[in-house]
Amino acid sequence: MLRALLLFLIQVSLIVVVARFLLYKPAKGIAHRLRLNERASGQILGYLTSAPEFVTTIFVALNGFMAAVAYNILSSNVINVFLAFMAAAVYGKWRELLSRALWREQLLIAASIAVPIVVLATGQVEAAWTIPAFLLGYVGYLLVIRKISTDSAVPFETDEIVHMQVDSRLSTRWYITLNAGIIVVALGGLYFLGDALGTTVRELGTTFGVPEILLGVLIGVVTSLPELTTFFASYGWHRAQGSTRATEEVSHNLLASNASNLLLVQTVGVLIFLLFAVG
Repeated sequence: MLRALLLFLIQVSLIVVVARFLLYKPAKGIAHRLRLNERASGQILGYLTSAPEFVTTIFVALNGFMAAVAYNILSSNVINVFLAFMAAAVYGKWRELLSRALWREQLLIAASIAVPIVVLATGQVEAAWTIPAFLLGYVGYLLVIRKISTDSAVPFETDEIVHMQVDSRLSTRWYITLNAGIIVVALGGLYFLGDALGTTVRELGTTFGVPEILLGVLIGVVTSLPELTTFFASYGWHRAQGSTRATEEVSHNLLASNASNLLLVQTVGVLIFLLFAVG
């Protein structure tokens, strides 16, 4: 069991490293080159930092541990909220996360925790109806995000953000292509790491009888570490640039991560479980 636990720690550590250095930095550079505002860049970061949950969900579901997937999603979403407030508190911005201006984001984040609790409590983790229901919920989520962007559009901070370090020798096209390539390589690496992690989880669950709730919570903790790094990196980067909109990026990073975990990642997990793991 000690060997399996050691492998588990090594695999999740590699997932965190890949997500931090091969996802966040290229994504932030692309967002800046495209002159995206903080909400848009936060949404991009949220989806990318859900990559560890996505790859681990695929392989954990393939191995038949759907309850572990559900507990992973719930624990990840709860931990993400805690980590966002921790980063905000360190930089003296926690009150901004509770601002009335972000009330729609706050409601969606609360729903991303309440819904998986209900699904787990009612024993519907493996239910096929959750697939269309969650996909419909995702469409609704996109509509709300569009409404938020329309109601409170903000410009790119050209006056405030002037020190972003990008390679001026590269054209925008080549810069984006290079960094997109790095992201693709990172996602490929996460795929193989997720495969290995799924095998380790199966060994822990079948050979050593570790409860699925414990496996799910443990995976949730480690797959939330990329969010932790991006939350702190966002506040640190914006402070260094003299920007006042770090909380917008962090809140939408948190929101997109939690929403994609529940509405996309868990949906994929259920689909894979029903198609390949049942029977």
